[in-house]
Parts: sequence; structure tokens; C-alpha cells
Amino acid sequence: MKVAKTRRSTKLARKLGFYRHDNGVRSRIYSLTLCRDPWWQWGHRLMILTGTNEGGNWYEGGNWSEPEPPTWWYRRSETKRMWRTGYPRVRSFEIIRGDYAEFQRRTDGLNEDQMYEWQALNISQDGELQLGHRYWGGSFYGMRKDEVHILRSYLRAWHRMDWFGARSWLWSQGLHHAVNGYRPGACGVVPPRESSGYSHWHCECDRRHIGPHRFRAYEWVDGGDVVYVPQSETGTDDSEVTP
Repeated sequence: MKVAKTRRSTKLARKLGFYRHDNGVRSRIYSLTLCRDPWWQWGHRLMILTGTNEGGNWYEGGNWSEPEPPTWWYRRSETKRMWRTGYPRVRSFEIIRGDYAEFQRRTDGLNEDQMYEWQALNISQDGELQLGHRYWGGSFYGMRKDEVHILRSYLRAWHRMDWFGARSWLWSQGLHHAVNGYRPGACGVVPPRESSGYSHWHCECDRRHIGPHRFRAYEWVDGGDVVYVPQSETGTDDSEVTP
């Protein structure tokens, strides 16, 4: 029943244009509608609201990673001769702000020398600023003095997009809660240190349960090591659950 309902919602979302791997509002709404986590697991929802869609298969709506600004591509578009020396001087730049489809359209059919005219500004997954010709081979290069104003504009746009740090902080809180997975009303005890367990494994049994603590298919006692308990020993179906 749930599978059929999800398929109907997916078809409707595609017709309305919600089913897109971008960072728009409709794409976020679509991912939220496919999120089947209980109300107390709000971490994934917060990541959808504040993250950057990198594609993938999370709820068929994308993989919402840490907020990142889009890549800017630019090249020198117009030059003029200096009146005294005749040396060419740049008057303007052609800048593409995050539209990769437009960048592909403008660079379609260009050879390597023509592609070299384009440069890029980007923030890596590690939060490092990257600039130069990296997207078509080679290493990143420096930046000329007359290009610094493009970098300043890019950094201002990055800070605005990140809500001056608030958006990244909210996303990190959502990631922490999504990994933590504590359920209100449950026991919540975590495995002891050096017990082969993890600090985000919270006991899912009732608060006043009797016997060992349990997270998915793993059990431990206070002060003891974590052990894997097969399905045949517990009577529960843990075959499709991963820690």
C-alpha cells in the first residue's frame, strides 16, 4: 500500500515539475514528502531544508549534502587597446553563475586552447576555495589583479547563500541528529567505550526493560562488549537493518 502511494506521488511530482535534482523550493518539498522518518527523527528533514542537492537516492529526491555555493565560470570577453602603448586591456568579463547547462552550451565544440580561456571559482567538499582551470584538467592556477573583483563578488554571494554561517550550522545539527537517532521514551543507553560499539548506538528497548541493551542486531550489557545477535536468537527480523 505504501509502495503504491509513493509511486503515485512520484508520478504526480514529475508532472508538476517537483522531481528535479536541483536546490529549488519544489525539489525540497518533493524530498520532504518522500521522507518517511518518524517525527522525532527530524535530522534528515533539516538537512533537506538547508543542504545542497548533490543527486543520489535519498528518498528519490537527492542527496542533501553540506551547503555549497554554485560554481562560477568566467572568461575575458571584451578588450580595448591602451591609447599610449596599444597593449590590449580587458573591459569586461563573461560570467556564468552556477548554470552548468549554460556553460556546456557555450563551450560545446571548443578545442583545448579555447577551453583554456574559461576559468572557474568553486568551493570544494572540504570547504576550500578553488580557482583556475581545474575542471578541464591540470591544477588550479593563480588569479590576475583585474579578476579579484569577481572573487570578491563570489565570496559575498557565498556568505549570503550560507546565511552568514547559520545555514551550515543548521545542516550540521541535522546531520548530528540523523546519525544520533535517539528515540524519545526509549532506554537510550550507549555502548561503553572500547566495546566495539559506537556512541550513536542508543538502546531502542523500553526505558525500564529487563536484560541486555539492544540497538538493531547488536546487544551489550553495562560494562560489557557489544555482540552481534543473529535473528534466530532474538526472534526479530534484523536482516534488512544496518547499523
